[in-house]
Amino acid sequence: MKTGSKNPSNTGDINMKTNVKNKKHIGIAVLISVIVLTVISAAVSAVYINQNIVKKVVSTKGAGGTPFSSNYLLLVPKETSVFAMKTIYCSEGADTAQFVINVCNYVQNDPSNVNENDISYTLTLTLMDLDGSVYSKDTEGLSVTDNDGTAHSFSSGVCTISGQLLEKNQRSVNTYTIIVPKQMVGAVQMSAVAEPSDSSSYSAANGNKLGRTFTFAEYNASATTWTGSFSETDADGYDAFNYIIRGQGKGTVILTWDASQLEINKIFLDSNGLQRNVTSSGNMKSLSFDVDSTDGLNRYDIQFYKTENGVYTDMETINGYVTVNFSEADSQ
Repeated sequence: MKTGSKNPSNTGDINMKTNVKNKKHIGIAVLISVIVLTVISAAVSAVYINQNIVKKVVSTKGAGGTPFSSNYLLLVPKETSVFAMKTIYCSEGADTAQFVINVCNYVQNDPSNVNENDISYTLTLTLMDLDGSVYSKDTEGLSVTDNDGTAHSFSSGVCTISGQLLEKNQRSVNTYTIIVPKQMVGAVQMSAVAEPSDSSSYSAANGNKLGRTFTFAEYNASATTWTGSFSETDADGYDAFNYIIRGQGKGTVILTWDASQLEINKIFLDSNGLQRNVTSSGNMKSLSFDVDSTDGLNRYDIQFYKTENGVYTDMETINGYVTVNFSEADSQ
């Protein structure tokens, strides 16, 4: 959320003078605040989300209604070179990890918002080792196929698919099916960038491109672990951040944060009856709550807000303010 966005927990706060002559105005103001709080509460109350672990987690950051979108790739400024991470899972014993990227000329969550201009773009897939260096090992079994059935290959770790077109004034979608062989799962990263090919296409995309970096892992349903991370990759210009806790197994999660730098979304606490689960020690606050993925709940979305003392501009600093610890429940 960009600087200037309001903290949902403070939305209903109304600054009233004690000596108000017109009671009718007070009543209207109170009614408006109640309506606003009701809408916000409805929007954020579903904080426990049953997620299929291989499905896309929709992110609207930076979307801004731009009719150039993707199910997996995120809209970013054209100068961006480091992209948000996404893990694609294959089931235990599977020979491949497979997923489909689509690139569209409409807003992902509003298909009626179609671009009025053609967009020509190039999709570039780049393989890297986990340390970010060029991947030079065997790629046998790795395949990329577009919606026309055309296969595209990698050369020196790069697959370039040029001449892609999204036609104006109609919903247009290009799809790319990517199959990663088992020997590359857990051993490679893949960046995917859909970049407009010319100035008019960049203008149609509001000066943006689409990008994401993928890792691949085997999904172990019996593994018991819970971890947390921010979904944002950039902190500059933002005063609110999304923190995602996800995992498998049953036990207790303890979320700890520096309250002098970050404030947790109070609606999350209130709507889930967790107010009394928060403890304090100096500047540090901790929230403990039980988790059990066998109930179908394996993801929690929590918002943090920058405090008045927060002067940080990089995610590395913010990551240092929040930790997650998990203790597994005793087996019965």
